[in-house]
Amino acid sequence: MPIQGRVMNENGEPLSGVSIIEKGTDNGTYSAADGSFSLNVKDENAVLVISNVGFVKSEVSIKNNRTPIILLATLQNNMEEAVVVGYGKQKKISVTGAIASIQTKELKQSPAANLAVSLAGRLPGLTAIQKSGEPGRDITQLFIRGQGTVNVQSPIILVDGIERDLKSIDPNEVESVTILKDASSTAVFGVRGANGVILVTTRRGKSEVPEIGYSFQAGMQDFPNLIKPVNAFDYATLKNLALTNDGLSPAYSDYALERYKLHDDPLRYPDNDWNKINLKKYAFMQRHNLTISGGSKFAKYFVNAGYLGQGGQFRTEPHQPLGYDPAFKLDRYSFRSNIDLQLNKNLSAFLNVAGYVEKVNSPWGATGSNASLYIIAFGNDMPANVPGPLTQKGEILVGSAGQWSQYALINRSGYVKTTSGNITSSYGMEQKLNFITEGLSAKAMVSFDITPVNNLSAARGYESWMQVIDPNLKGADGKDSIYNVPSNAGVNTPLSISGTRSFTSLSNVQASVNYARVFNKHSLSSLLLFQQQSLIINEQLPFNSRGFATRWAYNYDSRYFFEFDAGYNGSEQFAKKRRYGFFPAVSGAWVISKEKFLKDASAIDLLKLRGSYGLVGNDRLGGQRFLYLDDVQLTGGGYSPSLGLGQTVQINLLKNQNLQWEVAKKTDLGLELGLFNSVTLSVDLFRERRDNILRNRGTVPLMNGLPISVLAPVNIGVVENKGYEVELDYQKKFDKDWSFLAKLNMSYARNRQLYADEPLLPPDYAYRYRETGYRIGQQFGYLVDKYFGSEQEIQLSPVQNVGGHTSRPGDFKYRDITGDGVVDQRDMAPILFSSVPEYSFGAALQASYKNFDLSILFQGVTNVSNYYMFRGTNSVSNYVARHLESWTPERASKGLPIEYPRLTTQANPNEIMNNFFINDASYIRLKNAEIGYNLPARMLSRLRIRGIRIFANGFNLMTWDRLPTKNFDPELTGDLSYPIVRIYNFGINVNF
Repeated sequence: MPIQGRVMNENGEPLSGVSIIEKGTDNGTYSAADGSFSLNVKDENAVLVISNVGFVKSEVSIKNNRTPIILLATLQNNMEEAVVVGYGKQKKISVTGAIASIQTKELKQSPAANLAVSLAGRLPGLTAIQKSGEPGRDITQLFIRGQGTVNVQSPIILVDGIERDLKSIDPNEVESVTILKDASSTAVFGVRGANGVILVTTRRGKSEVPEIGYSFQAGMQDFPNLIKPVNAFDYATLKNLALTNDGLSPAYSDYALERYKLHDDPLRYPDNDWNKINLKKYAFMQRHNLTISGGSKFAKYFVNAGYLGQGGQFRTEPHQPLGYDPAFKLDRYSFRSNIDLQLNKNLSAFLNVAGYVEKVNSPWGATGSNASLYIIAFGNDMPANVPGPLTQKGEILVGSAGQWSQYALINRSGYVKTTSGNITSSYGMEQKLNFITEGLSAKAMVSFDITPVNNLSAARGYESWMQVIDPNLKGADGKDSIYNVPSNAGVNTPLSISGTRSFTSLSNVQASVNYARVFNKHSLSSLLLFQQQSLIINEQLPFNSRGFATRWAYNYDSRYFFEFDAGYNGSEQFAKKRRYGFFPAVSGAWVISKEKFLKDASAIDLLKLRGSYGLVGNDRLGGQRFLYLDDVQLTGGGYSPSLGLGQTVQINLLKNQNLQWEVAKKTDLGLELGLFNSVTLSVDLFRERRDNILRNRGTVPLMNGLPISVLAPVNIGVVENKGYEVELDYQKKFDKDWSFLAKLNMSYARNRQLYADEPLLPPDYAYRYRETGYRIGQQFGYLVDKYFGSEQEIQLSPVQNVGGHTSRPGDFKYRDITGDGVVDQRDMAPILFSSVPEYSFGAALQASYKNFDLSILFQGVTNVSNYYMFRGTNSVSNYVARHLESWTPERASKGLPIEYPRLTTQANPNEIMNNFFINDASYIRLKNAEIGYNLPARMLSRLRIRGIRIFANGFNLMTWDRLPTKNFDPELTGDLSYPIVRIYNFGINVNF
């Protein structure tokens, strides 16, 4: 008897690839792209079993209903769902380690060019710090559970099981991102797992029904935070004030000040807003993606082709007549193909091929040797009263001899183009070995990646001119005449081309035996894996690693879980007898909600306790390789008074044959709770002790005969890191139209250096250590009490012996912590925190009504500080708004707010490491917001279109912070970084 029907989700959207089986038989089919299905059943009273991953299984009787419309409810707390772990998958309920993951839907809500940036605020335990917004060179630092070492702290990143880069991954290719945090989940990575692991799983074909999707996005970028110098009148006024404070003559006359104020002679007394001159209001970006997936019982496939184009914010001259393009921009073309083959009942194979071609362009002045990233800095340096940017003839115009011009660095210095490519390939097979014993299988995989990079640098010289105002020669209007004279000895030269090339290859071989078997209420699974990897960069000696990993997991009745994980790894970083290490971990879990005394508690979906303890290593020690070898060389020779003519031996490094990896001892306790099929709570407490941290000795006496610099580092450092994580989710489907989701997560991790072989400072120091007992990166400086109000106060106060500068009224009065009557380095104290946050948090809200959906992500950090003493905060070259309220006798006597010490043009004791310039860098950011609309399915079904979604989203939309000035983003730590961008984006997805 023929049956025809449709399968949809709670929102009325069609579901493809859903399994429909006649109960009690093997007669079944899958739903098509529009959710429809047809099936010939054997019994007119048959019951259909409908199932799909992530949905509640449903049974529907077809008695008197041959055209059923079936709605599947989303399973909010799906413990049977498979989650990715190291070298495999496990059911969610059986995971005994600390892991967290997100799916592709959340990742695609962000329009950011770099996938790593999109992870910020989404995963408990992961901290993402963006350090630059430059197209193609944006930098994001990732930390899992804070810092545990003074060496390389970043986690390892594996894409489909192979160590690869996150930057080039297209979000449309990603199925999920999982982070592994404790010893149980990372022990299989052995000597590489101490900093945590990020697993990226790419999408694969699932349904036999072909699916085609196209996505287009177009966005506008701007700089939400910019250093904004004062106008020409304020600059001239403040410069005169600084000179007067120094006892010098003012630089600007009253007449000049009047002209700047009235703007009535812009040619001679300009008032340039360099941000408006050199920056566009918006920069354009776009993204295109085409995905195709589907297959048959024999083969399934997923293919993605993508393009990302991102422009820069700086205004540039046309390609002609320059003959080249100096713009900041990125063009990236990417491709991925994942194919799965079922060769027979017991043998399967897969082939993954991916790649990209990327072109990154920028002005030579941004990356050239003598002006590295000074485009940003010099723009902030240029006062508003500097003329320019061009003469009437189109040449560079500056304010003084030899002065840099931001406009010239952008447009006239040449360009740099980096063209890079990447091809990754993985091939593997899996053979079921049930003929030996049921549940046994073997798997092998070979991968090979290549990454060529070509850097082209095209530099040119340019002439610049300086404007001269001659009061002795009057023009026709009676004003002082103006003419230009050469400012430098340069001339406009042709491009000088140079370049470098690099080539990186990575090969990886993996072979594993897996076993999984259920005996009544007993479940047993195991893994034994061999891996060998070789990374070759240019013509350097390879970075080789080799090792074994194993996992043994047992559970009884899905209530009691026990697991043993271990890695046995070797690395060429160490001497032959010390290359291999063993890293074991044990873990367990108790699902209390499965116990009889809670089985009837309908409100409790899940109550689970878990814990783990183990050892993990870190062989990424940074710096020089092969520290177990001496570095000794003969000098070129020469005359020595005692030896005569001849060569001498120069010792650059004395070997350390006992060199080893860092060892992290990790403990984790976790609680998972699910209530009312709508609320989930996860809490983790963790502690790590990192031993064997490689450090330079600090307590070697000088009498040893060699400087400390030639002694190899030793495994002597110890760091403790501990904290907690909380994740709370609420998800509710109120009716067929309304649904709501709220996700909150917070992480806290504080480290402390227990031992650093640091020399103990003399007893008269207020703080005798600078590292031992403090956080990694703890900043020290002077504590400001107030401002000196008079010379008499200076004479009656402790001597300010800071930097060799004499204090004057209006300078900072530093605290004499030691009480010895002198303020010097003995009085330096720890200030605030380090540059890596101790608290990270995120709050995601999602709601849908009928065909509309809305999502919002807030992200933030606290207990973090940075040293903000650079252009835009100090008064070295230019002034900003805070300098308008600098100390003066008049402001002090009237009790007016004072935002800055006295202005000066000379070296002073103020602009140094102190708690005025070390600021709290905490912030809350509206990281992402998106609103979308799905066109009605009924309207599209006639066109054979499965769905169309129109959406608009934004990135880095608003920021609230504690900085004393809004001139820069709290994540940035200097004025040489390309500013972080804000994105307004529009897009459309079409699925066939």
